Amino acid sequence: MDSSSDNKSFKSSTLAERIAKTGRILNNSANLQIEEYQKQVQRNSILYKKLIKNLITDTFDMSIACDTSREFFKKESINFVAIDGTEYSTQFFDMVIFYAGAYSCSGNIDLKKDEISPKYDDKFLDKGREISSCVPVYINKIPEIDTSFYDSQNQHTSILNQFSEEGILDNTNISKSLMTFSEFFLAYTIASSKQADIIFMDRSLSNMYSSLFYDTSKKDDWEETCSLLGYSIDGILFDSNDFTLARHNICNELLNLPPSRGDYFRYLVFFKILENELIDLPSLCGLLNIVDDEKKIEQIEKYLKVWIKEDVVTKDNNHFKINDNYKSTWSRIRKLVDTLGNQIFQSEKDPFVIIKNINGERKKQWITTTDMAFLTLFALYLLIEECWKNNILLLGITKDTIARDFSNHLLPIGIQNSLWTLESTEENEINENMEEPVYSDRMLLQTISLLNHEKLNVPWSLTEYDSAFVMTIPDREKRKGYVSGAIKNKITMNKLFLRSFVQLEQAKSESKLRSNVLFIDRLVYPQFDINDDNENIIKLIHDYSSKEIVDFILYKDNKIENPLQNLIIMILKSMTSPSIPESFGHNKALYIADKIAKWHNQEFRKIVDSTIFLVSNKKNLRNLLFYMNTFREKRSQFESNR
Repeated sequence: MDSSSDNKSFKSSTLAERIAKTGRILNNSANLQIEEYQKQVQRNSILYKKLIKNLITDTFDMSIACDTSREFFKKESINFVAIDGTEYSTQFFDMVIFYAGAYSCSGNIDLKKDEISPKYDDKFLDKGREISSCVPVYINKIPEIDTSFYDSQNQHTSILNQFSEEGILDNTNISKSLMTFSEFFLAYTIASSKQADIIFMDRSLSNMYSSLFYDTSKKDDWEETCSLLGYSIDGILFDSNDFTLARHNICNELLNLPPSRGDYFRYLVFFKILENELIDLPSLCGLLNIVDDEKKIEQIEKYLKVWIKEDVVTKDNNHFKINDNYKSTWSRIRKLVDTLGNQIFQSEKDPFVIIKNINGERKKQWITTTDMAFLTLFALYLLIEECWKNNILLLGITKDTIARDFSNHLLPIGIQNSLWTLESTEENEINENMEEPVYSDRMLLQTISLLNHEKLNVPWSLTEYDSAFVMTIPDREKRKGYVSGAIKNKITMNKLFLRSFVQLEQAKSESKLRSNVLFIDRLVYPQFDINDDNENIIKLIHDYSSKEIVDFILYKDNKIENPLQNLIIMILKSMTSPSIPESFGHNKALYIADKIAKWHNQEFRKIVDSTIFLVSNKKNLRNLLFYMNTFREKRSQFESNR
């Protein structure tokens, strides 16, 4: 055999060996995963028998649901709206077109003693509430809008020198930011117009709040990344103090929000002064119930000194009052959201541009993704306000979450602090089986449901727990009655949202065949979630700047009555559609809203493609088209033609 044939034989052998090696790796990895899954199933079974079976409710009462509905909504027939968003971006020569919108499905629900009957409005495309916008932007302008490219360390270095065109296009968040704002702005406008009693959203409300709060937290970068600073509403320019105060503007006296702990205490002080025209320090301390707490009083004095220096607070004869500009902060924020929301989704000219007066000159500036995060956060706050004021049930539903806060945070905290009655042997056995982290809470509960399909009825729901547990972990020093913050020892706002998991459907022919477990979270309503005896309030100590009490809402087990959750599950169960396989066990209204959003997305793509075709066939542009396309587009065209 000559050398060339030997060479070919060697190459073939190497290729075969590589393929065989890949197959062995995949086979071994799959076997390891299966073994691990089997062990996880065994651990889940023990967790259910020893603890979780007491945290799941699978019996619900229709008559209680009807009574709760009349008490909450003040009527038996209620209106609902489900909102879903869509987004799309595509390159158009040297421009990128960003498109996003929010679309809705509406209807009504009749609650009677024997059944709940949802009806969906006909002609979804004609009657549904929807908002959308598109923004064409030259590629070199994207870093001016998308502040995720901003680098405070190298702010004078052009981002275009650090990223290729492809890198910018692959990493931009403009369309996603626009979609998120569209969903919450639409929900806010519907709530403020009192057009719905229930608002379903296809996302986690508590996760969205935390994400937006983080995205707007870099105050040192605001001057560079936030175009809304210096924007005028009612003749007053917004400054960093306006946005700092507005970021914490979730106020509910019945829920004690903002809470009197951690970083929130500063803003509670501000809002207490705001409630009074003029107040002295002793009276302020009396309102805050800290007359004898010297450390807290020192904190207040420190806050007041800073605010006086920043001209937020004025001192007059030992009395304090809020400066006039900041008395109107929240009313101006509402006008800002309304003004720019209407501009972005209704204006046909420069929807993403604002005009500011800079040094006596009117100049145009792009609305940035940081601005969008602020607008979305404020729209969420306004939505919450309207829901509390108008008794609107706000509910978020998430399909495929990988959250693990129930198993990794709540359960260890509960066991360490004896929130559940367990024998020492049971506690040890549970701790041993919790040493290995679960894949996700959803998979944990789906496995439990499958293994116990004969005992666990569908629908069922996990008892509700405070969303603040997401950022709470067992005390690092293992002290009983204490907890720690997950990141920088901070615990997010408590008593704002409640979280849970539900399973709504099973096949009629086979009880093992059940729908996916869904994650749901909802707004807290004080008249239902705060009992007179506080049996669902858990008080734990957080050692932050000092030892502070954190009040968590937690329905500890299925023996504590939760009429609002009972109503929610009955409504969600009535809105499933077993006859539609792709929405099996999901919410039909959100399924319809998703289909409407996807239809609009496809129609927009057709419009873009048609526009590109028309432009490409203009005689006066033919000689320029070769240079207007990017190399990647040209290569793609040549390859497809070949």
